[in-house]
Amino acid sequence: MSASLYAAITEHLGRSGEPLAARRGYQMAWRRAVQAAGGRAAGSHGLRRLSTREFYSLQYARGVEGGNAPGDARRTAREEAVERLGHSRNRSDQAACYLDPAA
Repeated sequence: MSASLYAAITEHLGRSGEPLAARRGYQMAWRRAVQAAGGRAAGSHGLRRLSTREFYSLQYARGVEGGNAPGDARRTAREEAVERLGHSRNRSDQAACYLDPAA
């Protein structure tokens, strides 16, 4: 998620005054905020997946630009993306769930 989209969502949620305590209420408030900020709503899990894929792509590009072989950059980026989700770096099941198969 881009910094500008995140800021727009935060601003919208601050204006809405809706409580985010109830799970369904949170999901709907999040969806409305994303759409109001010009984003595409795919549910909070879809946004988590999108954010993880964007993070992976950025880390991979940094690894390659830093002189790592593509395979090493891919493995490191995958491990860092899975760890960012709060899982162990070696959880291939989480990598398969959140990242493209080639990751």
